[in-house]
Amino acid sequence: MTDHNADRRAELIAAALVGELTETEAAELERMRASDPTVDAELEELRALTGQLSGLPEWVDATPGDELRDAVLALGAADGGVDSRELGDEDRHIRPAGLVGPTDADGSAGATGTADAGDVVAARRGIDRAGGRDEVGEVGGTPVTPMRRPRFGGALLAGIAAVGLVVGVVGGFFLPRPETPPPVGDPGTLGAVEPVDFQGEPVGVEIDGSVVAHTWGTETLLTVNGLPSGEFYSVVVVDAAGEDVGSGTFLGSEVEINCAVNAAALREEVTSVEIRGKTGDVVASAALPRVEG
Repeated sequence: MTDHNADRRAELIAAALVGELTETEAAELERMRASDPTVDAELEELRALTGQLSGLPEWVDATPGDELRDAVLALGAADGGVDSRELGDEDRHIRPAGLVGPTDADGSAGATGTADAGDVVAARRGIDRAGGRDEVGEVGGTPVTPMRRPRFGGALLAGIAAVGLVVGVVGGFFLPRPETPPPVGDPGTLGAVEPVDFQGEPVGVEIDGSVVAHTWGTETLLTVNGLPSGEFYSVVVVDAAGEDVGSGTFLGSEVEINCAVNAAALREEVTSVEIRGKTGDVVASAALPRVEG
């Protein structure tokens, strides 16, 4: 399959997933599905994948409250990241929700006690010495429940990135298909790469090729070296009746040529492949074994 066909296939499948196919595109996709059973399998796989994503909760923007700010300041102080001397008067008494109580106007402890940064550090060190277990320490007589350390690291972030890639399907980008090996079989097997032997090349010219049988015709894959740069060449397949069927054209080049061309003739009808010059003279040809239809 040529790159153009692969790109078109991707466009049609992506449009089908989001329900944006035109009538013409829908008919084109139906023809593609009829000739290639892997299209249906890919559609089902991607529909299942996007269906799983649709069940995930939506992103919600929320403004952090004062309690969250206080809790973050407490953690920063516990890790040595916040010095209480750098805080303003209103921040000197850190009161995370559920950890310590309020202070009175002159800064003395209320009924439930208070904790500054030093108290929190001491409590945290006590928890750390306990091996990180869910043990309960006390600050000023008030129970302090330690926070668990994160259980997920790079693996979780990698998973989130993968989900973002999949969401790209719905947003208009096509999820690349994993590479699968081509079918293997006798000459004429649909999708199988069949090597052919070109004969008669001019001195200094090397031509390697193969053909692939498709439901729409025969694809010829070529690797060419040594043909004069800028010269016009055509690829023709010859059927059993001796009729020529055009497959494509290319120009000679100083660098290696790799190309794929297609002819509207089924593999069982093709007996040979020829590369011809601008005047129609045969530069090289390859005989193909007979295939029963």
